[in-house]
Amino acid sequence: MTLGIVFGFITAILNAVGYLVSARYLLHYKSPLRLLIQAQVFMMVIALPFLLWLFPFGQIDKPLEFAGVQAFWVTVFLLGQGCFFAAQKYFEASRLSSLLGLKIIVLAIVFVASGKGMLNLWQVAAVLMAAIAGMIFNWSGAARSSLVGWLLVVATLFCYSFADLSETELVMRVHGSGHSLLRSTFATAALAYPCLGAVSLPLIYRFRPTRDQVCKVFPYSLIWITSQVSLFACFVMIKPVFGNVILATRGLFSLLFGALLPFIGLGSLDSKVSRRKWMQRIFAALLMIFAIALYSYGKSLQK
Repeated sequence: MTLGIVFGFITAILNAVGYLVSARYLLHYKSPLRLLIQAQVFMMVIALPFLLWLFPFGQIDKPLEFAGVQAFWVTVFLLGQGCFFAAQKYFEASRLSSLLGLKIIVLAIVFVASGKGMLNLWQVAAVLMAAIAGMIFNWSGAARSSLVGWLLVVATLFCYSFADLSETELVMRVHGSGHSLLRSTFATAALAYPCLGAVSLPLIYRFRPTRDQVCKVFPYSLIWITSQVSLFACFVMIKPVFGNVILATRGLFSLLFGALLPFIGLGSLDSKVSRRKWMQRIFAALLMIFAIALYSYGKSLQK
């Protein structure tokens, strides 16, 4: 479990950095769709060599079912990415990445409703605590938001929740072919991103990147695909619900990185907030950390 928690924290850090890097791109080009298409193609290029090296072609049980789960994952992931980037027009980067902590409520409901497991009272309390912390982050942000922005956030939460459950199933299906859990994680990620890139590839001619766009989108692509490999490993080792409790700390890391932005000349990526609002954000971050401890305690009682 410890390794799964470590992977969760690595993912949270990389997510926070990735959101700020994507905000830098959108600050210059104002097109979430352009970023989405270009990033998926770049990630396909990065993942292809690992796909040929790691994926157990011809060894997967029930390959048609596996392909169906993979297609579902591609669909909800692309929709989630598109909604997230579109929402960046209505929320600043650190506030939006913090709001993704609310995904845990959606995920917990789907997790229990689908019969994949049950949560005890300690774990339910931890889920609610993480969600409350996410709301405190929202209330502590600037006023820039709208109904459209909130609808995009809700759509993102649902899409990402279904993606979390699907990618965990994909890894376990690869693992069932007789390979180690770690290799299965890398192999699944190596398949997922060429699939995303293949869907996006026909549109790359419309959004052909300039040299400056390449310089901005490639770092994001590399950060994001690395975070997703870590995410897959986290979910398989500690399950998606607990993984998302850990990922709620992306708000803490976004908070820290957001505070550093003005010192490196990127203050325009995040809004200026008062000292009182910063204190609210710090309190929310500490609440998320306590939620992780509480969920861990609840999980220990199930053994």
